[in-house]
Amino acid sequence: MTLGYPGLEVGATHRISLVVDDRTTVPELPLPAPDLAGMPRVFATAYLVGLAECASMGVLALFLNDDEMSVGVAVSFDHTAATPVGMTVSAEATVTAIEPRLVSFSVELTDDAGPIGSGTHTRAIINRTKFDERLA
Repeated sequence: MTLGYPGLEVGATHRISLVVDDRTTVPELPLPAPDLAGMPRVFATAYLVGLAECASMGVLALFLNDDEMSVGVAVSFDHTAATPVGMTVSAEATVTAIEPRLVSFSVELTDDAGPIGSGTHTRAIINRTKFDERLA
C-alpha cells in the first residue's frame, strides 16, 4: 500500500546511464581540494552519488504533483571499482520503503565491466512553493 503517491510501490525501479567523459572524472571536480589534478582520470565518487540520486528521482518523476519535488536527505554508498573515460555507467534505483514524506531506495551501479558500487538513498517529498519561499 502506498501513502500519498498513488501507483508508487515498493519495488518500482528506474535506470539511467551516462558515458564517462573528462568532466565526470576526479581531476575535474570543481572543488578546492589539494592535488585533484594529480588524481587518476576515473569516474568520481561524487558523480556516482549524483547518478544514484538522479535514478531515484526518476522513479518519483511520474508520481509527484506539480507542486511537489523531492530532495535528497540521506546517502550511503560504497564505490568499489574504478571506471575509466569512455565506459558507460548505469544506476538502477529500486524503492525499498514509502512513508508519508520519505521514499527510500537501494541503488546498484555498474559499468561495462560489471558492478562498481551500491548503496542506499532517501528522498523527502516537499512542497516546491514553500521551499522557494524559505530560500527567498
